[in-house]
Amino acid sequence: MLRGRKVPNSVMAIIKPFQGFRYNQDVIADISSVVTPPYDVISPQEQERYYQIHPNNIIRLDLGKDLLGDTEKANKYTRAAEFLKSWKKDGIFKQDDAPAIYIYDQEFLSGNRWLVRRGFIALVKLEPFDKGSIYPHEQTLPGPKADRLKLTQSCRANLSSIFALFPDENNGIDTYLSSMAVTNPEVDFIDDTGVKNKLWVIKERQTIDKLVALMKEKPLFIADGHHRYETALVYKEQMHKEVGKQGDDLPSDYVMMVCVSMNNDGLKILPAHRLVRHIKDYHLDRILQSIQESFKVELLGKGCRVEDFMSSLRDETQVHTFVMYAGNEDAYYKLRLSNEKLVDAVFAKDHPEWRHLDAGILHGMIINKILGINPNDATMKDGVKYVKDEAEAVSCVRSGQYQLAFFLRPTRIEQVREIAMAHKVMPPKSTYFYPKLITGIVINSLT
Repeated sequence: MLRGRKVPNSVMAIIKPFQGFRYNQDVIADISSVVTPPYDVISPQEQERYYQIHPNNIIRLDLGKDLLGDTEKANKYTRAAEFLKSWKKDGIFKQDDAPAIYIYDQEFLSGNRWLVRRGFIALVKLEPFDKGSIYPHEQTLPGPKADRLKLTQSCRANLSSIFALFPDENNGIDTYLSSMAVTNPEVDFIDDTGVKNKLWVIKERQTIDKLVALMKEKPLFIADGHHRYETALVYKEQMHKEVGKQGDDLPSDYVMMVCVSMNNDGLKILPAHRLVRHIKDYHLDRILQSIQESFKVELLGKGCRVEDFMSSLRDETQVHTFVMYAGNEDAYYKLRLSNEKLVDAVFAKDHPEWRHLDAGILHGMIINKILGINPNDATMKDGVKYVKDEAEAVSCVRSGQYQLAFFLRPTRIEQVREIAMAHKVMPPKSTYFYPKLITGIVINSLT
């Protein structure tokens, strides 16, 4: 679709080291008890569990609870700021004594193989998406941005990292990171999903300068954290107005990122499957009849095992193929796109690039057009749920919480890059980069 697009030579993402705040391991011996996944993948039940695990768990900062009696001046955001201030004062958090770049490994099991995704954590200078060196690839929604802005305003800190990718065709940066991570890591723990997390703190100025030079003229593609990046842009503008400075660098001009090579062997994308509810006048026969206008529909069976229908989907040779599960009949259907002309008509005006993406076709032609579910409609904001676990998706439909489930194959990294470089966006949750980054492993103060 956008083949051969090259990165302009003039672009350059500006990175620099910083003095991060980290959990003091003299006080918190078990780091796994105080960290969490990103806020947007934590369910209410998981939120409560993290609250119970440890009184200093990062959940109290990054995803606090709403309480009865909350006001504009006393709420989960002001409580987060109070926790952060007191934890610094009490030595729960300790600031590194010199600016550093942090090498971050996540080792995880994929099938029967252990993979390692290696990246580095640094500050990256913020710039609008239309400047050319930092590219988004997904749509954002106003609700999460408003939430993250209030949290940033209260805490004046980056509590979690944005996840970004960079091209590294000759593996020069990955090789250099490996040469830096030869000692025992300063942080080493297994999180509650079984992923091994390791962190090296690199303070040597020459070592850092070489990494900065290697990253010169590298574009960055945001993998996870689009809402937080856009929030950081808004916060930056607010801070410049507040202090009356336009040209000088402020702490708010930078945001904390984990940067990972696109060629890294541990870079893995999982599909984000869709659960759908609030379908008006739900009748499966009518839905199937409408779907058959543009898809070939094949009944895979009833009561199938998850392994069987996912294997059938993975082995499918035709592009733009999905599996749909209808809980009221406990039936699985394979949907193969068959009407390309209708695709052209659907995407003639809005998001023409979506016609090349499984998630785009699913949303544009089935979820929006046939089922009448538009996630941008405030009355339907919970009409679509995104999950990576197939068994969880089936269970949610069988229980009646959702009416249908749609299973996809993963988006390819090449598609992410091509869409982003064209300054276009994918549908929400088109990618699920696994494993998720850990929140709380490093914090960046914006004061």
